[in-house]
Amino acid sequence: MRCAVILYGPIGGGKTTTAFAIAERARSEGLKVMGVLSRRVIEGETFPRYDLVDLETGDAIPLVKPAEKAQNEEWETHGNPVFTFSKHGFEQANLALHRAAESLRDGVIVFVDEYGRLESKGTGIYVGVVKVAKALRFGGSAVFLCRNEKVEELKALLNGKAQRIFTLEAGDPETLWRLLQGC
Repeated sequence: MRCAVILYGPIGGGKTTTAFAIAERARSEGLKVMGVLSRRVIEGETFPRYDLVDLETGDAIPLVKPAEKAQNEEWETHGNPVFTFSKHGFEQANLALHRAAESLRDGVIVFVDEYGRLESKGTGIYVGVVKVAKALRFGGSAVFLCRNEKVEELKALLNGKAQRIFTLEAGDPETLWRLLQGC
C-alpha cells in the first residue's frame, strides 16, 4: 500500500528521535530503510548544529550550524539570523532522497526530515520531498517530519500521491510502528 505518515511536533518535540527508533526497528524486521534524518548535535554551544544522516549509507554530513560558525560561501543563511545551512548538505540530502524515491516499493520505508520553512519556499530538500511523494505511486511507505504549522501544507503536497495519509504527533513510536505495519 502506498502510505505516508506526517510525523509532527515542535522543535525538540521528539520527531527525529521517534523516527530513528522506528528506522532501526524496521531494519531489524527486514525492511529496507532509506532517506534522511537530521541529528541534533549539542557541543556546549548556545545553539546546536544538525548533521544529516543518510539512512541507506549511515554517512553523517554537516547540514546546519550556528551563524557565527559560518566561514565561507558554502554556508547560506536563507535569511535566518541564528543558523546557516550547508549547500553541500542539501545537495547530499536531495541525492539520498532521489535514490530513495527510485527504490520506493513495498517493503521500503523512506524517512524525510524535515519539511520546513525552506521547503515551503521550494529550497532546502524540497526537490527530494517531491520526488519521494511522487514515487509513492509505486508502493512503499514514507514518513515525513515537520513542525506543527507545516502539517496542512504537507498534506496538500501528498494529496493524490499516497493512498492513505496519516498524521501523528511525535513521541509515540509504537503508534508509528503500527501505522507503518498497516501500510
